[in-house]
Amino acid sequence: MENAALLSPADVNVIRRYVQTKYAPLSGAKRAEIVATAIRQTIQRRLPELPAEFKERIADDLIRRCLVVEQREIRPDDVLDVCAEIELPDPSAEAMFLDPILRWMNERAPGKWSPELLMNRLLRKEPAAVLAQAEFSAEFGTLAAEALPLPALPRTRPGWDIFGRVPRPALAMAVLVLAGGIAAGVLLGRPAPETSEQPLPSPVLQLPVPSADVGMPTQLRYRDIDTAAVKSYLRSRDSMLADEPYFSAIVNSAKEHDVNPLLLFAVTGQEQGFVPKSNKNAKKIANNPFNVFYSWEEFNTDIGDSADIAARTLSRQGSKRPEGYEPFDWLNQTYAEDPNWSDGVKRIFDKLNSLPPSSYK
Repeated sequence: MENAALLSPADVNVIRRYVQTKYAPLSGAKRAEIVATAIRQTIQRRLPELPAEFKERIADDLIRRCLVVEQREIRPDDVLDVCAEIELPDPSAEAMFLDPILRWMNERAPGKWSPELLMNRLLRKEPAAVLAQAEFSAEFGTLAAEALPLPALPRTRPGWDIFGRVPRPALAMAVLVLAGGIAAGVLLGRPAPETSEQPLPSPVLQLPVPSADVGMPTQLRYRDIDTAAVKSYLRSRDSMLADEPYFSAIVNSAKEHDVNPLLLFAVTGQEQGFVPKSNKNAKKIANNPFNVFYSWEEFNTDIGDSADIAARTLSRQGSKRPEGYEPFDWLNQTYAEDPNWSDGVKRIFDKLNSLPPSSYK
């Protein structure tokens, strides 16, 4: 376990496949951003329990050196190499810095590492910051240009320490370019190109701010659906909603409020099992299959009205979703008291999304 990789090609492939599957509707550039963020977070979780600032610095340098420049897995020795080059703000911080690293190394190789051995290992590391930066300046521009249409980084000024003397805004922008480039290369499955012998230009660095994962996600916003396929599925469930005026009322309300029609149908599936015709109250339930205002019994209006209320409620709640919240769980907070509601709606939504296409629409 001592030499087990912190991040291997297999780990990167798992992340890439997961993002490609879960975020298929998003653009390639957006998926690349998500891959980059996931890689960075994975590395940080596997590092020693250092203060967040140190973990961020170490992860950034590991990505730059191992993934971008050398195109290889990240190993525990790489972590020690990076830690050896970090200049602590004052000597009193040494214990805070070294103790977590010692525990981490002994978790990987129980009983092997003593404080003296760790100190000797860190002190014998030859500084490689200048060499690594020179390699990075020469190789990264080509790699990033191949992976994404992003500008290359300007050359590093000689003698700059990677963290201590680089302005934080410049470092943040450098990491963004770096992470975007490597993630896009992995995502698109492109090998790193040969390093050009010609000197690189020094373009002006202009980066768009990556959009946060907030609000109603793309897959839950309005899109055209395979009407015939959805109706066929609803009829297989003996659903009244496959008939008019119910089907069109739901689709029209979805379009008006920019909600995926399949989300509205999924809600009816969770709330009323798609209203089977065999139910003796089917005609009344079909007026409010979303159970808006508590239930179809308490609020028995017509399908146009209830579909409009449901779509507007989902749209408003979805637009307020903050970063870090799973979309269906977020909608659950307003729409239903049952905490398992989101699981059921998501399962039905995924089922409707995976229906085989019809031969006609």
